[in-house]
Amino acid sequence: MMGRKLLIVLSAVCLVLALGTLTSVGEETIKIGAIFPYTGPVAELGPKFEAGLRAALDEVGYRVAGKKIELIIEDSATSVSVGLDKFKKLVDIDGVKVVIGPLMGDTHLAIAPYATEKKVIVTSLINGMYEVAKKPDSTYLIYPTTCWAQTYWFGQYVYNELGYRTMITIGANYAGKIAYANGAADGFKDAGGIVVAQLWPPVGCPDYSPYIPTMIGTEADVILYALEGPGPVSRFIYQSHEMGLDKPMVTITQDGDYTPEALAELGDIALGIQGESAYTWQLDNDENRAFLGGIFAQTGAVPSCSEQNSYTMAKAVLAGLEATGGDDSFDVLWPAILALQLDTPAGPLSFGPEGVAIVDSYVTQAEFTQGEYRLSPPLAVVHEVRDPRLASNEGMPAYLLDED
Repeated sequence: MMGRKLLIVLSAVCLVLALGTLTSVGEETIKIGAIFPYTGPVAELGPKFEAGLRAALDEVGYRVAGKKIELIIEDSATSVSVGLDKFKKLVDIDGVKVVIGPLMGDTHLAIAPYATEKKVIVTSLINGMYEVAKKPDSTYLIYPTTCWAQTYWFGQYVYNELGYRTMITIGANYAGKIAYANGAADGFKDAGGIVVAQLWPPVGCPDYSPYIPTMIGTEADVILYALEGPGPVSRFIYQSHEMGLDKPMVTITQDGDYTPEALAELGDIALGIQGESAYTWQLDNDENRAFLGGIFAQTGAVPSCSEQNSYTMAKAVLAGLEATGGDDSFDVLWPAILALQLDTPAGPLSFGPEGVAIVDSYVTQAEFTQGEYRLSPPLAVVHEVRDPRLASNEGMPAYLLDED
């Protein structure tokens, strides 16, 4: 009799253990994909994007709406074809319905039709393409805004506030940087300026010395450069200095290009170049202070926009998933994200009906303070940057300038 009771007890224990195992195995999971550049011309940005994404997921313990988050990261290799292949793998094999990244504008254009067909939400990392956003069936969340709109206001700032009248642009020859350079050029021209030349070195250009004599020999008040990351930007600034290019310079995406590592390498020759930035780690708000603590614990360094952008896009996706109770289907999650109004390390964030973010932007420059080179606090703030070419922004100002 005693043996029979023991057998019953042991059987009950085994059943409880088995049920516990099944519950654990069957726990609902939300898969989030990411495509970052770990190899190729901007390989140094991949770990930065990953650090920002993981900081956001660490805050929620890799859980949202009672479900476990599984993160799957792929390397774009800074290649359009590789980026598209990795996106298809995430969607078709892994079953991912939300992808953070990739970076390059050409890859956005290549991925967009497939993302639309499969109804997969994709977030940009540093701006996105108007050609994607204008399509009524776009599934892209574009942050901070379109490439063109991100720099249009800065072109006007260069004319109206800095007082330059003629400009040369040099931009990497791919869709994203072409849009950046043309946005600044269009803003400059609309303000009354003249763009006397535009130069287009290839992506990953190893040597800018063939382009610098043209800039030296062509009459212009200012040079605007729009290159594809910290390495190319540092190389261009250094070679320009060595070859005696003494014209004033301005730049775009300064917060992504002026990483602590790049500034330490360039030293004094980076000082005094004003630029457009969607973020600076010296912004004074509660969300940024909390973000700085989390990201510094991961990397041991102050962040650039690369960490902040992936962090904020992850936070937007998480907030949307929380609102839907963990439903990641496009028809439910997309409107939930578009309805968000968030306070972020970079400032207030909302989305227009096309999925393009509405955020503030900043004028910054490199500074030397407290014994180190760093990106400055804002020299000027522009509020609610918009792309006036989008239907939802018709008749609205492209930006509102607030000089500090």
